[in-house]
Amino acid sequence: MPRTTHLSHARLRRLIVAVSLAVALAAGMVAYGTVQPISAASTHVFVDTAPPSLVDRPGYPVEALTQHAEMLGRVMTNPPVVGQIARLAGISEKQVAAHAHTTARVPAAFTEPASEERAAEIPVSDRRYRIEVEARTDTPILDIYTHAPSTAAAKRLADAAVAGLQAHIRTLGDDEGLPASDRIVLRRLGSARGAPVNTGLAAAMGLIAFLVVFGLAFGGLRYLTRERKPPAQPKPEPEPDDIWPHTTRLVPWTFAGFLAVVWLVPFADIQLNIPVPIDLSFDRLVLPVVVAAWVIAWLGGGSAAPRLRPTRIHVAVGAFVLCAFASVIFNARTLNQTLELDAALKQLPLLVTYVSLFIIASTAVRSSEVRAFLTYTLALAVICAIGILWEYRFKQNLFYSWSDKLLPGIFEVGKADSSAVDDIGRRVVRGPAIVPLETVAMLSMGLAIPLVRLTETQGWRGRLLYGLAACLIFAAAFATFRKSAMIAPLSVIATIAYFRRRELLKLAPLGLVLVVLIPILAPGAIGMTTSQFQPSRLGVATVSDRAADYDAVRPDIWSHLLLGKGWGSYDVVSYRVLDSEILHRLVEMGVLGLAAFFFMIVSVLAAARRTITSRDRTRAPLALIGTAAAVSFAVVSTLFDVMSFPHAVYLFLYTAGLVAAVISQPAEGGDALAPERDPRPASEPPWTLVDERDQDARTGPTAPSRELVSRSS
Repeated sequence: MPRTTHLSHARLRRLIVAVSLAVALAAGMVAYGTVQPISAASTHVFVDTAPPSLVDRPGYPVEALTQHAEMLGRVMTNPPVVGQIARLAGISEKQVAAHAHTTARVPAAFTEPASEERAAEIPVSDRRYRIEVEARTDTPILDIYTHAPSTAAAKRLADAAVAGLQAHIRTLGDDEGLPASDRIVLRRLGSARGAPVNTGLAAAMGLIAFLVVFGLAFGGLRYLTRERKPPAQPKPEPEPDDIWPHTTRLVPWTFAGFLAVVWLVPFADIQLNIPVPIDLSFDRLVLPVVVAAWVIAWLGGGSAAPRLRPTRIHVAVGAFVLCAFASVIFNARTLNQTLELDAALKQLPLLVTYVSLFIIASTAVRSSEVRAFLTYTLALAVICAIGILWEYRFKQNLFYSWSDKLLPGIFEVGKADSSAVDDIGRRVVRGPAIVPLETVAMLSMGLAIPLVRLTETQGWRGRLLYGLAACLIFAAAFATFRKSAMIAPLSVIATIAYFRRRELLKLAPLGLVLVVLIPILAPGAIGMTTSQFQPSRLGVATVSDRAADYDAVRPDIWSHLLLGKGWGSYDVVSYRVLDSEILHRLVEMGVLGLAAFFFMIVSVLAAARRTITSRDRTRAPLALIGTAAAVSFAVVSTLFDVMSFPHAVYLFLYTAGLVAAVISQPAEGGDALAPERDPRPASEPPWTLVDERDQDARTGPTAPSRELVSRSS
């Protein structure tokens, strides 16, 4: 009988694999077929005067002809001219889409497509033939780009575009009776050149669909056919002598090194100065080392092997990743026609890179190591804050300058002008991040650590150190001159207040210290930041542009309501800058993707709530820190497109992974979710009256008596 059961289980596993492969293969073939071949061609036209040519007329106002080129680009994309171009190319007018890019010297807000313009572009965006025209800003030259199902058709369309525009200009001149000497002349700068542009995308799309569907089918069938067994009790963690930083395990140390890169290195502005097929920023060179160490530890097994204990946070992160992949798979045909599929496929590995940090944090970091990692994170945040304050006071970005000095010559470090100002006169103080808003997001998530530690610390030395750390982080946030420097930290304080109302009174002296120290550390920062909330300044471009974004993306949202237009397909250069992650998720991933994004954040709160409200003095503060950081990440998501900037995303997924490690692994001497019994009365607030000096002396039977402090004192 046992042999029969074993054989039936083996047959079942083979059947599950076979069914999953069949379904995935069918999905891959369908996805492969949706990506049709596309070729592109280009040609260039010089907008010239009648003989003698512009090159033979010294002193002729070239700016006038440059403006003529901008106008002619728009004339070429008008329906009557497009119809004439289609007839010359031998195709139907209904198969051609035409678009002219604005290159005139006007504010950026005027070049961004409004709601009506996008509403007109969307219905024709998936046509098989396309013409795009762009006038150069300093010379009277029109760049004409076409794409079609074949290279020959793309070249023919490019030639027809020039001939159609020339015929239209000639007709207008004849109708107006203009003499030949006053007419504009179009001179071709060589013949059209073309080539295929989406080679390999069909195979890549088929492979992605195959892997996603196979994973879903295999996981779903295994779950439905699993044996119903009582849940196994979590295994206790190893002895304390193998806890980071007192350990020889490689994964925690490589992980700690990557955290230092996130906090102290402007890796998004550091490129490998060697020709490679893909774009490799500094973090994409360091993170594979951490992943390799994790894989080696997992293959090696034993007590050092990472252990996956699924939580609702894992489910939420997985759902978000699934929505991202699904948005690209289901929109592959349209993205291919608009030449945006390649960009979307390149962004999917970046998402996997982000998620890998969460997997490593939740599996390789033990619950007994979380407190040490948070202390280490606080130290990095303080160093980052000091560097930002230095940049504010002395207009020198140490993160960039030291990276340039310490990294070998194969890396190219970008430049940071700390004296530059933005469109409304604010200095650009950004630290190791790309933009100041990302710096604020980093600091606000790090601020949760000293604030929570202040509520649980009794000794004056600990309070002094944590208070000083909080002051430095607050001052560095204000030094960026961004309104979010007030909003994001307030969300952290509000979260702590919600769960620890009475303990928050311990933070009252900190407010007085902040009022004194911030003007010393960052003179003028508070006044400059708070003045931006005045009603007279709420109409500046940074506010009005955000308000205009909501109406501008309405056509994109309604045309792809459920799954959006595809993860990573929204190019801010081609469309408009969206200063809100909410709008980005709606446009790229639809309603389902936005729900998955918030589910990923809310899952941290929901999963940690039980631990926070428990009597566990060790794990409750750790869970509260992660929850406050998650709330801060949610708030900054409404203020700017946070997922476009890697520093903040890495830190959020890192803290989410630590929360997953805290709630999934067993507490000292008990179940992973079972709160420790507290000898105090039920009315006594949890974990707030612990003497910090006795924190590590709880092993003996008299420990509870040492931890309690008389209410009369």
